[in-house]
Amino acid sequence: MTPGGHAPPVSRDSQPRRSRRAFLALTAAAVGSLAGCPGGGPATETPVPPDDGTRTPEETTETPVQTTERQSRFDEVIDITEVGGAADGSEPITDLLAEHAADDTLIEFPAGTYAVDHVSLTGLRNVGLRAVDGADVSLVPTAPASELGTTLLRLVDLKRFLFEGIDLDFRAEGYGGMMYVLGTDDFAVRDVTVRGQYPTDVSGFRFEAVTPDSTALVENVHLSGGSTDDSDSVGIYVGHNHAGTLTVRDCVVENFPNNGIYASSPGRQDGLSGSNGPVHVRGGRYRNNNIANVRLGSTGSSVKRATVVVDEVPPRHTNGLDPRGIRMRAREGQVVEDCEVRIEGQVPTSSGGIVLHSEAGQATIRDSTVTVDTDGVPAINALRPADSQRGPVVENVTISGRAATEHAIDITRRNGTRIRGSRIEQTGPRRSGIRFEQSRDCLIADTNFDVTGDPITAIDSEVVRQNVSLEPPEKRFE
Repeated sequence: MTPGGHAPPVSRDSQPRRSRRAFLALTAAAVGSLAGCPGGGPATETPVPPDDGTRTPEETTETPVQTTERQSRFDEVIDITEVGGAADGSEPITDLLAEHAADDTLIEFPAGTYAVDHVSLTGLRNVGLRAVDGADVSLVPTAPASELGTTLLRLVDLKRFLFEGIDLDFRAEGYGGMMYVLGTDDFAVRDVTVRGQYPTDVSGFRFEAVTPDSTALVENVHLSGGSTDDSDSVGIYVGHNHAGTLTVRDCVVENFPNNGIYASSPGRQDGLSGSNGPVHVRGGRYRNNNIANVRLGSTGSSVKRATVVVDEVPPRHTNGLDPRGIRMRAREGQVVEDCEVRIEGQVPTSSGGIVLHSEAGQATIRDSTVTVDTDGVPAINALRPADSQRGPVVENVTISGRAATEHAIDITRRNGTRIRGSRIEQTGPRRSGIRFEQSRDCLIADTNFDVTGDPITAIDSEVVRQNVSLEPPEKRFE
């Protein structure tokens, strides 16, 4: 060791390494999945779904994982402890990472805790940081965020980057920093658990795949500690330069004041125009995040098989409290499918379980359940559009719960709204079914209502009803 505690430089010829062939048996599933995946501040694009209820094809996120690429991709595999890395956290490994990270190189971490300060890797191709199979590995900051800054890991301008199986330990008060990954080609971040709560105004992750044909995977990332009240912290943020396709699969994001998944920035159309790359959320749990638990905004983005819950008051943002379930913020063609959304508990306010912002166009909501037990909160809320955006297509959706007053579905100036094959059951007093206002060419078909208020309210609207079933008044008001 040098006087400063760092290992002396090691030439690349003398580095511990394994050949590509030796690496074949080590790993078989991490970044090879990128072949099957569709291609930081807090928005994405695909064809607008037709309003006839036709189902769009599955995105390439559902393609079976291929492992061949993963098995043969790295020329060198370096054990961080064999080049001087301290697995007990006694000395930072930041300089070692900067020295040994190189093209076609995987740095592996045996079990242990590794100290880091501000890590920055840029301009590399086919590079990875990965825990040894089965090893419990954590990175811990050497100092609080007030000293190191809000970004702990800056991993930008990377091609085919892998980060796998390495947890982040932020349990010390004031410790924690964002992991920022900007890929100019495919990348994968998977099997990461964040322990502890992020400091005020420090976000969890920022991702951008900036080339249109790039694909990125964020899988099995858990952030349950959230952040503090009156903070701007985001769980997972997708930056406005995101142009490829990002899949967020089986993640857990809870207790953030400024959105759980904040993925609307790529769809921005104002002065900071986004690159409109799609974001697809697949599975996972998103709970008690303020503003929105899942927020989309680029064309053709989607949420499928996710559980979204608001059952406690989340941390407040500096702009206030409004914990929506799923929010479409901009563009059009987003899909919510096979999701469970619940608004319950002692939550004082929410704009809704599934909300279309005034700048969001037509979206499809299907094969999902929305439970609302909080009085006055709509299950689906299509806000008055800024222009001529059309209404949602709602198919095979069940709305239930004990909420009282107002409406289960609220549609304002959204022409072309379609509601088919659904059931709306609300047991709280004076709770109505669907309210249309200034909406033309709307349809309700094959839908059942069991509510205590008016099943359908049409104010200056044109609504065609086909095979609509209404519970008798004596049952609705008993």
